Amino acid sequence: MPELERLWTIIPISEDRAEGATEIWVRDDLGARATMHHKLNRLTAEGRIKRISRPMPSGGEVHLYYRAAE
Repeated sequence: MPELERLWTIIPISEDRAEGATEIWVRDDLGARATMHHKLNRLTAEGRIKRISRPMPSGGEVHLYYRAAE
């Protein structure tokens, strides 16, 4: 299975279960962390997954990724 397809299958389904890139990277070890961010951004640009931003308690924000329920 191509790597982007494998990544797409492990992205959580529904906004309630969305995860950050680092969580996905640690759980599934699909290469370098920066590469994971690049691949997630590519899937987002293609419209295959969604990205939402949430504020962090310490300031800044975190991007969370999920697939829409079909």
